[in-house]
Order: sequence, then C-alpha cells, then structure tokens
Amino acid sequence: MDQDKPREIRLALDAIPLGGKAEGKAGDDAVLFVRDADGVRAFQAKCPHLGAPLAKGEICSGRLYCPWHKAAFALSDGSLQEPPALEALTRYPVRIEGGEAVATLSPELAPARRVDAPVAHVLIVGTGAAAVACVTTLRREGFAGRIIMVGREGHPPYDRTKLSKQFLAKPTPPEKTLLEPDFSAAHHVERIEAEATRIEPTARRVTLADGRSLTGDALLIATGSRAVVPDFEGKDLDGVMTLRSLDDAVRLSDAAGQAKRVVVVGAGFIGLEAAAFLTKRGLSVTVLSREAIPFAKRFGDEVGAALKRYHAGNGVTFVTGSVARIAGDGRVASVETESGESLPADLVLIGAGAAPETGIVAGIEPDEKGGLPVGADLRLAENVWVAGDIAAFPEHGSGVTARIEHWRLAQQHGTHVARAILGAQGDFSGAPFFWSNQGDKRLDYGGYAPDFERIILQGDPAALDFIAYYVREGRAVAACSIGRNAPFTAFLHLLGEGRVPSPEAIEGGADLAALA
Repeated sequence: MDQDKPREIRLALDAIPLGGKAEGKAGDDAVLFVRDADGVRAFQAKCPHLGAPLAKGEICSGRLYCPWHKAAFALSDGSLQEPPALEALTRYPVRIEGGEAVATLSPELAPARRVDAPVAHVLIVGTGAAAVACVTTLRREGFAGRIIMVGREGHPPYDRTKLSKQFLAKPTPPEKTLLEPDFSAAHHVERIEAEATRIEPTARRVTLADGRSLTGDALLIATGSRAVVPDFEGKDLDGVMTLRSLDDAVRLSDAAGQAKRVVVVGAGFIGLEAAAFLTKRGLSVTVLSREAIPFAKRFGDEVGAALKRYHAGNGVTFVTGSVARIAGDGRVASVETESGESLPADLVLIGAGAAPETGIVAGIEPDEKGGLPVGADLRLAENVWVAGDIAAFPEHGSGVTARIEHWRLAQQHGTHVARAILGAQGDFSGAPFFWSNQGDKRLDYGGYAPDFERIILQGDPAALDFIAYYVREGRAVAACSIGRNAPFTAFLHLLGEGRVPSPEAIEGGADLAALA
C-alpha cells in the first residue's frame, strides 16, 4: 500500500438515505455522510463538543443536531449554528465512484475569513460561557482586533456543566474540565486575572480591585452568578461547601474522598446531580429540601415524583424540611432541621441557588430578580452588551422577560453579541435549552414556561421515557424529555423558528419531526 496515499472511507450510496445521514467506517476511522438534492458530503463523525456520535443526531430543516447536547451544524458546509460546540465540523472531500460515496481523509481547509470590523478593541468582563462564546465567534468570523478578557478565576476557561456530574464520581484532574489547554493563546486573548469592582457602561470603563482602569471600543458584561449561602448558624464550619466554580468542585471532590455521609441542602439541578454522582462514589447521601417533590414547579408533579423515585432507588435519601442550623465543633457533624431531626454529616453541600453578579454595574438598577434589563438585542448602552446569567431579556418563545441560568443560553448570548459587535443587526431569538444528568439519565429541557397552565404528557414518566409539553397562554412554549430525542429536538428547532404547532395539534399526535 502506498503510505503517502490518503486514507479513504467508502459507503454504498444506497446506505445513505436521501435527506438523511449514515456513518461510514474503515478501521478506526469514521466519517458522517449526508445526502440531499445537492449531493453527498462528509464530515467528522463525532460532535466537537464532547464526542457524541452524530449519526444518532437529528436533522431539522438543513441542520444536524447533536444527540446529546443539541449543538447544531449546517448540513451544507458543517458550519456551527448553535452551541455548546464552539467550532464547525471538519469536512472531507467526497467523490462518487459507481454506486459508492468515497471520502478522502484529508480535511478540507476552511476558507480564511477576515472581517472589516467597526471596532478594534473588545473588552469582556467574565470568563464563563458567554465570554468564551463571544471570543470564539469573533475569531471564527475573522475579527483580528484586540480582545481583553477579565475574570477573577485563575483557571483557563472550563466547562462548568461538568462540575456537578462525572467530575464528582471519582477523583478527576481539574484539567479534564478545560475547554482548551491554553484558550488565551489559541484565540489571541489578553487574559487579566483580577477582580472587577466597578463597571461604567456609558464610558465602557472597567475598574479593577488593584486600581487599574480598562476601556474598550466594545464591552461585554458577562459576570455570571455566585453561589447563594443562606445565613444558617454553622455555615462557616469546615466541611460546609458550595458548588459553583472549578475550585469548589476540586475541594468537594477531595473532601468526598475522606467522607462517608453527605447532606445536600436543596433539590435543584446542582444538588441532585451532585447527590447522584457522590452516591456512585460510595457515599451515603441525604437530600434535604423544602419541597416534597423536587422540580414540581418546573416540570409538574408526575415528572418530579418519577425523578425522586429514580434517585431514591439508587440510594439517595430524601428528607422534607428546612435547615435550623448546621452543628459541629469546628467541623460539621450534622444538619438539624426545623422539625427537630438531626442528619449526620461529614460534608454539607449547600445547593440554594445562585445570585447574579450585578452590583458592580454603575447606574443600572437590577430588576426584581436581580438581572440587568436589556432589550431583545441584549444591548445595555452604545457598544455595550449584557449576556448570560445577569441578562433580563425578552425571551422570544414565551414573550416574557426572563433571566435564565443556562450554560448553552449564555453561549447563545455570547455568540449573538459577537455578531452584533461586528455590525450585525437584529434581536436575539434563540431557544433556551439545558440538559441535566440525573445519574445515568439525561433530562432535556427546552424553552421557557414560567407559571405554565397545563402539561401535555406523552409516554411514561415512571419509566423515565416521556416528553412533556408545557402550555402557557394557549401555546406550547417549553418541553421536557427523557428518552424521546427525536420529538424533543424537533420541538426545540420549531421553537427557535416560531413554528411550534398548537397544543391541540400536539395532543392530536402531530409528528413534530416531520414538521421540522
């Protein structure tokens, strides 16, 4: 065999459905073939986010959605359409020989892009999901100007979604969470590790704790949130922890190696994810929550009860009640509830939610939920934008002002802002989506449905095989699912395009995948 000849993967054309996809393999190599009226194309077989097999994804109106976390790519050229992936698909040359499609495993070079940007210097406060998506989009679109990113964390940008999941199931090196080994070098970013103490939007000025002052032609405020710790007696004892940052996760994981009993205060996403994975590690985990049924307000009683049964079946103990105090002599020994119970604990994880970091923004009054009110374009002032947890913005699908703490939505915001910085006009209309690893089950949620009026439930929540649609003001504006990837992905796509069928049509068995 000619060692210099590029490797090839062949697949019969008949194996690639028109309007569909199929994976082709040769030894350890694989590509994804897609076929439509314009011909056959070949892309990398795994999602660049976390390696999901794209052959198991869904195609909706010329987009390919990752089966796990709903990154979306254009079938025409593999370009990135939606995060959490931060880069396009690698494309391979294809030729047709007889009845076969043949992909040559020499990646096609993406065309070099350079944009004539209206600004030369972008300043970003924050190093989380919105900030990272803004940087990667700017560079992907060809922005060659200066980018400064300010944040107090010493780590390079990392994937926060991993912290409450597999990271806790066993001792895990912190670098496993990094988005790239050296994000700043890869994207030509000036990284300043410092605390921002004041942001003046109209002047686009940021003051740091050491007295330095920074300005930019464009400013993105993406300061994120901080963990909330209620003023419990004993909250400062050793062994009482929160889980918001990578440092938090490292401390919790290290402490779990020496502990036997954990009490998790709060049955939200972080709390139940952490409970599930600490249980996998062999710890005895008790979840203390004020609500008898977790997630009932968001997902409804049936779904919440099913999730509670699932976790209980895997060893998590649930106690309904509130914290009276955390007891111990220097180090935590137990959590005492207002009803008089004493829950022994070597560790206590406080999962009481997060509060937006908006206090340093001068001249802007936060709304009742702590967010910074912005218009649908996310603009706060001239050449100043807000993104992520702190943004109180008009949510397109529901029509209400929302402040949403989703990793992927923050990335969508950051992407939108980057394009606005480069001169694009228009409102943000992305559909919110998040996933939650409830132990070995992945729960998907798309849309926004505060105070939903009713639920259209299909499947069996008790078996954790269902999709639930949430109806508000006569429209299905959100969906929650486990095990129903095709209709859920179709709903998410239709929601983003404003084409969700009526609740009556959904109840009548509308084929969402066919509509998408």
